[in-house]
Amino acid sequence: MRPSRCFPPASIARPLPLYAVLIGTLLGLGGCGGGGGGGGGDSPAAASPVAPTVEATVQSSVDELPSSSYPAGSGELAAWTYVQAARTQCGFGALEQNTRLDAASRAHGNYLLAEGSDGRYATGHDEANVNNPFYTGALATDRAQFAGYGPSVVELLTASTETYVSANPMPQPTAAERGERDMRSLLNSVAHLRGAMVAARVGGLAAVTKEERKIGSDGLTTLVVNQRLGVLLGRQETLPLLGAGKVASYPCEGSVDIDYAFAPATEEPNPFPRITDPTVQMGPPIYLRADEGAELHVTSYTLKDSAGTVVPVRTNAVPQSGHEFFMVPRGQLTPDARYSVDLQGTANGANFHQRFDFRTRS
Repeated sequence: MRPSRCFPPASIARPLPLYAVLIGTLLGLGGCGGGGGGGGGDSPAAASPVAPTVEATVQSSVDELPSSSYPAGSGELAAWTYVQAARTQCGFGALEQNTRLDAASRAHGNYLLAEGSDGRYATGHDEANVNNPFYTGALATDRAQFAGYGPSVVELLTASTETYVSANPMPQPTAAERGERDMRSLLNSVAHLRGAMVAARVGGLAAVTKEERKIGSDGLTTLVVNQRLGVLLGRQETLPLLGAGKVASYPCEGSVDIDYAFAPATEEPNPFPRITDPTVQMGPPIYLRADEGAELHVTSYTLKDSAGTVVPVRTNAVPQSGHEFFMVPRGQLTPDARYSVDLQGTANGANFHQRFDFRTRS
């Protein structure tokens, strides 16, 4: 029997720009399967499936969230449930599914996968090829309007590539595992996290995948799997408010399975532009926001481990507006460990004190 060989992923997963609020691209995760597995980045290899953990991240039943029409077992349902759980648990508010935003997201994902070949496909939010059969508009605002929703939207996008080389059938993540993985990468970021937690009442998404399989002269099969997960949050409706002097954070009290490492150079825009090495690992971004237009002033902020030791952080991540605050650990955190956050300050002149514990993933 020929030995299996496993090559590193051609790229790592990447979330891309937000329109109306921000523009960003985060590199997430790629995977490797076949003989002994493998992977890269700050997450397990895609070929080593990660069991869904949505139920563990919410204190209330998922059944209490607004219903959706995403098929059972789909990447869309897994990604939607994950972000819904995070928004609801942490006080940002659940979303209602909007099928027009689903359609706009799917069209853009299909456009990207129609651009390219040989395992290399387009990323990004802009569309330039009007002859592409999936072209519906140059910008996210155009595509949302084409789908019948309207131009006021926030778009997030991840691009992931998995490369497998083996003589035998190669285990892969399920659609649900890919969907949750890519949504997790969006929340383990700066630009994309603030977009995912923006004030909105509706949203839609689509996970689009393309496989390329080739058999080499040595009998080994190379499989390249590209996925694009696009998310659109609608802003046409009256925006929900936290309330005067109120703040919400992610993570928050009771959050578990939070990623313990974040590579800032893999996100666009890079939240710390002087860090250009994608192997440099920081801890997971911790986000705090008040209502848009409010003045948020954080006067005291600490992160401590379970022993009570203060963890050094940076607070100068970009982009962030006057109603937002980021605290990013200077180094990666410990897996499967509890951390305590203490934030004090004022939101529109009203005092607040946000204190909570969260736990990192193993």
